[in-house]
Amino acid sequence: MPQLDDLYFKNEYIDAASSRARSDGSMNFLVEKYDSALKQTMIQLGSSEKLAQARLKAIERVRAEHKKANEKAAKEKEIFRVKFEELEGKLKSARAARKELARDNNHLEQAAANLENEKTELVEERDAAVEKLIRERQPLRDSRGLEVTRERERVEAAMIEKANRCFDPVRDHFTRLEAFEKAKNLYGQASGMKKCLEVIKASGTEIPQEMIDVFAEQEKLYEAEATKLRVEPLSDSDLTLSPLVLPSRFIADRFRTSFDPYGSNVNLIRPETASRLVTSLEIAGEPSEEPLVDVTSVPAEHVETPVGSGLDERPENENLEEVPGKDDLKMGNTPVREEETVNAGIEDLVLVLDSSSEGREDEEEEDDRVEETSLPQPVEEETTYEAGDRNVPPPPAVDSLVPVSTRVEDPTAAATEDPDDQDSVP
Repeated sequence: MPQLDDLYFKNEYIDAASSRARSDGSMNFLVEKYDSALKQTMIQLGSSEKLAQARLKAIERVRAEHKKANEKAAKEKEIFRVKFEELEGKLKSARAARKELARDNNHLEQAAANLENEKTELVEERDAAVEKLIRERQPLRDSRGLEVTRERERVEAAMIEKANRCFDPVRDHFTRLEAFEKAKNLYGQASGMKKCLEVIKASGTEIPQEMIDVFAEQEKLYEAEATKLRVEPLSDSDLTLSPLVLPSRFIADRFRTSFDPYGSNVNLIRPETASRLVTSLEIAGEPSEEPLVDVTSVPAEHVETPVGSGLDERPENENLEEVPGKDDLKMGNTPVREEETVNAGIEDLVLVLDSSSEGREDEEEEDDRVEETSLPQPVEEETTYEAGDRNVPPPPAVDSLVPVSTRVEDPTAAATEDPDDQDSVP
């Protein structure tokens, strides 16, 4: 049996033991009363045998009842002891499980706190990395915008210079033609007036010869002036614009072999390549509000020019010497330095077609979202500009330009060709 102090329900056990002791005392008191009654009976009956037998029977009966009561109490006590041990074991198991759960709870809380700290550190590291990437990306974007702006100003200046070289002879032709027509009309008036006077005089009307001589002198004067101002008709080369081909380091010849000059260039780039070119902005932690740019949606076009079409009849190098201040070309208030043109790689050429970049402003804003890609951009990147560069004016659209071939010849072969074959700005 366990010690009294080790019992969990010590008070209840004491009450149960006290009840049992009182029960035994009551039984003993009852036996004592029976014994007293028996003694009185024996005194009353004396030595009667009947009294003795009755006494023995009563004693035996009382003993039997007392024995049965003790056996029943012992059985109940054993049952209670077994139940008590079972309950005690369950209680100990519950206490142990409770302690184990408390330890596990503490471990989980500590692990959650550690994870929260790690999450905070990772978020701080991510934010720092994003800020660093943004700081590193901004100079690249500014550099690209500067390069595109310089290239655009260079192309615009070259286009204006070339257009002036092409249109100045036509403008001069019409100016001289106007003076020639005026002299021709005066010559016709003087000649007609002289002939009219001669016919009238021949018919018999008296006309002074001095008047006829005056118109004859005017006829000779205006004839000489008309002969001096005679204007030759414009040639086909004066009425045809040759392509403006500028050296550029942004052109990649390997893309031109897949261009379709007469159809669509939608499938110019394979889907897997296009999927790598389209980059999301998750690394910057900014939700994108604009759709990403599909680089295959901007086809490049070029048209083969037949030989002898008059596009290669104007020498470029001769006209360059006639342009004053060609080393300090200006586009508006922005000077275009010669060194920017010289530094451009001679192995790449950029062709300016009749279509300006004004129709691609929406795509330029989307193209600003694709700056994180590490793959080389196709040739269309040359004619697109930063959407953020609002201060860069679009190049003037020249609708009269003839679509020509964008095929880039070998630089070494082009250098040995006649300067009449193409118009270029050094």
